[in-house]
Amino acid sequence: MLIELVTLAAFFGIVGLVFFLRSLVRGWRGGIQEQIANEASEAPTRGPLFGEWTEALASQLPSLMGSTDDLTRDLQRAGYYKPTARSEFLALRNALAIFCIVMTGIYAVMVGPERRDLTAPILIWGMAISALVYVLPWIVLRMQAKRRLHMIQRSMPDAFDMLTMCMTGGLAFNDALGHVSREVVFAHPDMAVELEIVRRHADMNTMGRAFENFAKRIDTPEVVSMAGLVSQSERLGTNMVAAVREYADGVRLMHRQNADERANKAGIKLLFPMVLCLAPAAMIILWGPAILELRNFFRTFNVTN
Repeated sequence: MLIELVTLAAFFGIVGLVFFLRSLVRGWRGGIQEQIANEASEAPTRGPLFGEWTEALASQLPSLMGSTDDLTRDLQRAGYYKPTARSEFLALRNALAIFCIVMTGIYAVMVGPERRDLTAPILIWGMAISALVYVLPWIVLRMQAKRRLHMIQRSMPDAFDMLTMCMTGGLAFNDALGHVSREVVFAHPDMAVELEIVRRHADMNTMGRAFENFAKRIDTPEVVSMAGLVSQSERLGTNMVAAVREYADGVRLMHRQNADERANKAGIKLLFPMVLCLAPAAMIILWGPAILELRNFFRTFNVTN
């Protein structure tokens, strides 16, 4: 009876934890998207996830995911620009791992005196789940960063086409960035956030330096080439409108070529599952009658003998 109660409690605890984490993820991002969409930069910033316990929880377990800069870069690529995003990520991961370890110990103590043969499996499975919980947030973060980079790459031609039109209409580069970030916030929210960050960096420094920081955060060939183009145009004083227009056309052509390449590979990739699915049916149709005739032949042969 005790095991069933503990199992039900663990189930409802995990379900509640999933809903709790889902509600927290919505408020974990740095608030830049809300500032772009609602023009509410004066709104108060939400505090850390665990309050004053965030830093303490973040330092409880060692980090095995590389240096601090690597984790910060992954958080930025995934869209978490909150100043305390790194501490909140580590605190949440450590809290989940510590919770699993504590629950494993409690479960082993409750079961141990009566069923000593179950103590070792409980400890092994508990440590395995704790290790999985320890690594899983980092895997999810990497997947979010990869998906967001892909969305930014897809939205770059549209964003820079609008940027070219704004600059052709007479807007300065910095003002055009702000206008485009407000216009594409619903269609390409990730790109809107990055353009707003570039605009704010350009207000504090040069446009070339702002795009260099953009290239460090995103680190894709398109962004790196754009950063080099802006730095060169700013240094040499060339026509920025023509350069951005040519860059957008080049990026769109490259994306079209990549799409054609993936389409050509799709036929070869579909060949293997199609063969695996059709080969058994074809073998049954071709070999089935022969096998049945052979079976009937052996039966008749055995009866006559």
